[in-house]
Amino acid sequence: MPGSRPPRPPIDRRLVALSALLGWACACASARPPGRAALSLGDSVADDAAIRSAERTLVEGDIPRSRELWSALERDHPSEPTGRYATLRLARIELTSPGDAAVAAARARLETLPRSLEATLSLRRSLVSALVTARVGRPDAPLSSSLATLRGRYVDAQDVVEADCAQAAVAPRPAAAVQALAQVEAAVDRGVRWIPTGLACDESAARTRQFQDLLPGVEEPGEVAAALDALPSGHAWRTALARRLRTVAEARGEARRWMSHLADLPDDEAALRPVVRDSGDPVLRIGVLAPLSGSVANVGAEVVRSVQQAVEGFSHIELMLEDESRALPRRAAIGEVRVTPIEALVRSLRERGAVAIVGPALDANVPGAVAAAQSQGVPLWVPTPAGPVQGTTRALGPTLQERAEGMAVATRELGTRAVLHLPTLPPDAALDGALRAAMARHGVTVVRAGDGSARHVVAGFFDEESQRRWSAEARRSAGRWVLDARGAIAGTPGRWVGLGPADGYGVFAAVSCSRADRAPMEISALYYDGVIEAVHSQRPAALFTVLRRDAGVVREGVASAAECALPSSSGP
Repeated sequence: MPGSRPPRPPIDRRLVALSALLGWACACASARPPGRAALSLGDSVADDAAIRSAERTLVEGDIPRSRELWSALERDHPSEPTGRYATLRLARIELTSPGDAAVAAARARLETLPRSLEATLSLRRSLVSALVTARVGRPDAPLSSSLATLRGRYVDAQDVVEADCAQAAVAPRPAAAVQALAQVEAAVDRGVRWIPTGLACDESAARTRQFQDLLPGVEEPGEVAAALDALPSGHAWRTALARRLRTVAEARGEARRWMSHLADLPDDEAALRPVVRDSGDPVLRIGVLAPLSGSVANVGAEVVRSVQQAVEGFSHIELMLEDESRALPRRAAIGEVRVTPIEALVRSLRERGAVAIVGPALDANVPGAVAAAQSQGVPLWVPTPAGPVQGTTRALGPTLQERAEGMAVATRELGTRAVLHLPTLPPDAALDGALRAAMARHGVTVVRAGDGSARHVVAGFFDEESQRRWSAEARRSAGRWVLDARGAIAGTPGRWVGLGPADGYGVFAAVSCSRADRAPMEISALYYDGVIEAVHSQRPAALFTVLRRDAGVVREGVASAAECALPSSSGP
């Protein structure tokens, strides 16, 4: 027909889909993908590769090559996030050189940046600015305070170390600087590498000299303990920190509170302390029964440190240690040791000249030890009495029933359902029975593990592996735990039940949320008191610094009277 159009060919839907896909891909290539600017990455794969290469050469220490690569990125991306990031890295590179000229060059580069930057770039500028100020070498209280806040915002371990380096240089208080140096040492132990800062933190010997210069200026026990907590186990600084902690704690009458932090003192440390009294009296021998082997030997280690602390600096006093774990039949049943009844251990101490005995710690051994001490006519100080004591036996802590009552009261304040966690070795049927009876009296139902609504009660002594496990569990659900302070895990958050009020021994419940402000394992405090009292019973004029066994002693080790905040993460 005239004027008619030829028929249109059918539409190939596959071509349409392909064209749309290509158009979307081109549009995406021309637009910056969301998030790339925030990460200071380039607009292309080539830019990303250039940034990675520049970073790698910087971390590896090839400063000239890294400077060249960052300069190219700065030149190719003016006024863009990538270029500004490159400027910050160039400013940081300037600080790898010594002298005032390097500081001036870094400051000049920072001044080329606009006042307003994207948050990530602004954070990195704050770090470089802090390092510039630190290189000047003057205390800066506002900057020190800002660094303490900013440190938690840095993601990369390298940035965290550099923040600590700046803190160590600008902190006006020795304590903050010492803690920052301890954090640096911990990072070194983890294998973290960082770009040289030109500060003392770069070299191990320089860090040690700075640490030694600063440590005598740290006066707060908690601040010394925080540095100890930061250092890895076995670190060379730990002994010096433990000595300083003991010195400042003794000056405040708080030595017992920090007993759990003094594990790094050598066993023969007493020989290094001045003898403050030498009356010429004959040697006074005090027996100590403690679990020195087996699954809860860690409890015995706490006890040994405590009793040594109680008498160090005094001559003519000898501590005679005996391993009460040898009296546990279960250990003999699995071939670990030959059983020695607790009565035989008491008799052995008496025959070797002990005029008084402190211990035992394990509930299963208490009745036999009390009976043996009474038959031998030797005074006995019992840290964890099974019940009321009489004659020459003295109670140092609350009885088993009083402790169970206190834990039941604390649990009832948190809820009506509880899971009991008691040690498996050695079995403690008496503690289990006392706790269940007390819970029933206070309307608390004991349920099996796995009940999500139940509170957790940790009682008795635990081996180190169990301590770590329960501590991790408690940190994830801080407000749901009630802990027996006699042998609970130091630093575990929750309601601690232990030593009693000033007018007696009784029980109390307190809250601890902070590892640095933890009370010591209560059993060590009880033994500490027991040895002092045993010596006083024989030599009343001994010039000891007497620490009253009252609520204040343990409450001083409690971080706060408020409930522990639940962590936001449920991961381990």
